[in-house]
Amino acid sequence: MTDCVRVALGDERYGVAVAHVREVAEQGELVTVPGAGPHIAGLCHLHGELLPVVRLDRLLGAPTGPRRRIVVVEDGARRAGLAVDAAEEVEALPEPDAPGEPLTRGSVLHEGRLIGVLDVPALLDAVTASVT
Repeated sequence: MTDCVRVALGDERYGVAVAHVREVAEQGELVTVPGAGPHIAGLCHLHGELLPVVRLDRLLGAPTGPRRRIVVVEDGARRAGLAVDAAEEVEALPEPDAPGEPLTRGSVLHEGRLIGVLDVPALLDAVTASVT
């Protein structure tokens, strides 16, 4: 079992390992970055730091819509905000039985709902690759 923050993108649900989550915050105003690529929504100012905000829906092919929250994730020195509809709760999720798509560790059926378990290092790698 892994403690995860369950997030919503439309009617889809994903789990983000608590070990990679720094905080959950309101998205606030974003500054667009010309040429940043389709996965970058912009930059936000959070606690005196400029943080890139990632369009998680575009990376995953999930439903698009107005995102209101960001889940600030980190992997070593890399940090980004994942734009989501909502951060619903922290819950223990079982480990996926089989590898998932390139940006997930797999999916689990939890309390009757399918939840994709995000691979934060792979997500940050994909974002880095899309802007270089």
